[in-house]
Amino acid sequence: MPSIAVPITGVDADCRSQLEYALTFVSEDILSYRINGANSIIEVEVSTEAACEPVSHRIRELVRRYEKREFGLPKAVEFKQERDLPMIETWSGLLERRWVTSVGQGHVVLRGMAAELLSLIDAKVDSVFARFFQAEREFYPATILCRTLDRIHHFTSFPEHVDFVAHLKSDLTVLNKFSADCREQGWSPSLNEGRMGENDFAICPSCCYHCYEAMEDWRLKSPGRCTTMAIPCHRYEGANHRTMSRLRSFTQRDVVWVGHPRFVVEGRAKAEELIVKWAKDWELVGSFETSNDMFFTQDYAVKASFQRQQQAKKELRLLIPVEKQSISVFSSNFHGVTFGKAFNITVGGRPATSACVGWGYERWVYAIFSQFGFDINQWPVRLREEFESHRTGKRHWE
Repeated sequence: MPSIAVPITGVDADCRSQLEYALTFVSEDILSYRINGANSIIEVEVSTEAACEPVSHRIRELVRRYEKREFGLPKAVEFKQERDLPMIETWSGLLERRWVTSVGQGHVVLRGMAAELLSLIDAKVDSVFARFFQAEREFYPATILCRTLDRIHHFTSFPEHVDFVAHLKSDLTVLNKFSADCREQGWSPSLNEGRMGENDFAICPSCCYHCYEAMEDWRLKSPGRCTTMAIPCHRYEGANHRTMSRLRSFTQRDVVWVGHPRFVVEGRAKAEELIVKWAKDWELVGSFETSNDMFFTQDYAVKASFQRQQQAKKELRLLIPVEKQSISVFSSNFHGVTFGKAFNITVGGRPATSACVGWGYERWVYAIFSQFGFDINQWPVRLREEFESHRTGKRHWE
């Protein structure tokens, strides 16, 4: 196979994992790639000789985004917990036990202990977080208007993530021909060509977006309101969909504050205290630290640096020993008045401030099995007690 090599000597170590993540979106001519840390180069296999130069050009363009050092990516670690962990082949172990079944790229079905563990995590969020903040439960559709995503600039920050929703044209001839073709030869992507109606929806890429659009033009009573919700979210992430570390379809649970700045900031800070206590109680190996979104834009360096300097995004990252990486299972996000302005939500005559904290449930499940294995008798005491109590219908943390 033709191959190319692109130097990355100007990319700091802190940015290389984000660069590696972004490489999957460079070109469909890329067959495989890896970052050779020892030589500071990207090694890429491409489909044809003709693709070498255009692919190399695009990679160099991407690398330049991560070479901008003038803004910096400061990191503050607020909590860290370490211990020796075994190397557990978690993904294959879950598949062999049939606690997880893969049903397409980045799509999984959970059952057995995996489903029970996810249920425990959801119940704990309800009791420890939602109840503490008296969060009002809301239920949202899994899809969202494209014009809503446009208003909050999602398309300009994360265009690579979006899974659009489409439907066949409302045309009897089109419908009959599509149905007949499927009957005769089975469905294939080519049968959609020229037959799809105008697109107006996408699958929600984030849990809380509906919260803000549903409050458009609201005048909130001081200090504001706290809500909680859970929906299946979608983010297309190319070759990064390999295990449960990064799914295309995943369950996200959020707690959201919208209102007066002090109400929002204090709520977020208390939630961060609670998540650190949770990590300590379950003896989870990882850290709670400042972070940034993986903006897929030319001004990546500016946006990422701003988030870190303002501590607008923090993550609880748990170690996956066999993958030699940590994954974010919880994030804390401060939006300022971004959504208040976008949807004309006010409190006391001024644009409302907002923040949210969120859990990726499948990642929690994957991280716990990765750290402690499949035998609950080997789990940390508090985690094991809460899991067994949840199985019997009790709430051990109350």
